[in-house]
Amino acid sequence: MNIEQPASAKKLFDDVRSRLVETGTRNRLVHVNRANTRGNVLNIINERADDVFNLLASGKTLRFMAIGKDKHEAADDEVFLSTVEQDIGTDRYTDNLLEVRLGPDALQKKLLKIQREARTAEEESGVNLLYLALGFLTWFEDPSSKIAREAPLVLMPVELVRNAKTSTFDINIRDDEFPTNLPLQQRLKGDFGIDLPDVEADEGWTPTAYFDAVRDVVSGSERWSINDDAIQLGFFSFSKLLMYRDLDAKSWPEDALTEHELTRGLLWEGFDADPPLFEDRPKLDEIL
Repeated sequence: MNIEQPASAKKLFDDVRSRLVETGTRNRLVHVNRANTRGNVLNIINERADDVFNLLASGKTLRFMAIGKDKHEAADDEVFLSTVEQDIGTDRYTDNLLEVRLGPDALQKKLLKIQREARTAEEESGVNLLYLALGFLTWFEDPSSKIAREAPLVLMPVELVRNAKTSTFDINIRDDEFPTNLPLQQRLKGDFGIDLPDVEADEGWTPTAYFDAVRDVVSGSERWSINDDAIQLGFFSFSKLLMYRDLDAKSWPEDALTEHELTRGLLWEGFDADPPLFEDRPKLDEIL
């Protein structure tokens, strides 16, 4: 449907952008059931978000340490060795080990499954979906709701790399930007009028500083809270992020998007009719 003026085009682009972002609670960027660990997710425990961020951001490779016990399994099941040596160092927060409440065998199998799915997703779509979520916001859909929702706040793009010496998996940071949780940002803005800050992970930035900024904007919401050191490795999709940004007029020079020749032709001016390739009822055999 054509519109009459460029001013309406900006509103149209804003409406389209809002529809590109899924803000329902089925989206793991809006709600994660961290208690459910059956899927391809891994909850990290006994760690601090700032320390994990600083270690990975400095280029260090981290490993996983299984602190649980494996269940008895059938004798023909594949059995893996312990993922790490038992010496965990003097400081559990600043060593290179991420603790997981799983047995060594269960941990290794889950890491193998996550690594395979991450590789397949990137090969098929060209986009990384594997992130280490640092910090979770607990929120409620309305004041009377008894269902607590949890949403990730800081998402570190990471990759699992197989260690040739130990045949286990290490975790490294990827050279990608830290995305702002757009679905959560739009959900909070649309439902509660809360402006979730953008993630700007520049030099000197820390997850705790971001959590404090989020804590300020949600302080008026009853029962809402932030778990700074809740950490989960899992899949989070930003598949429409590029389209969302491309349709933002602020990402273009002044009026470049609304005044673009293609935009004007599609939305309000239309296009000049091209002359027909053939006259009416021509003898095609002669022409060809």
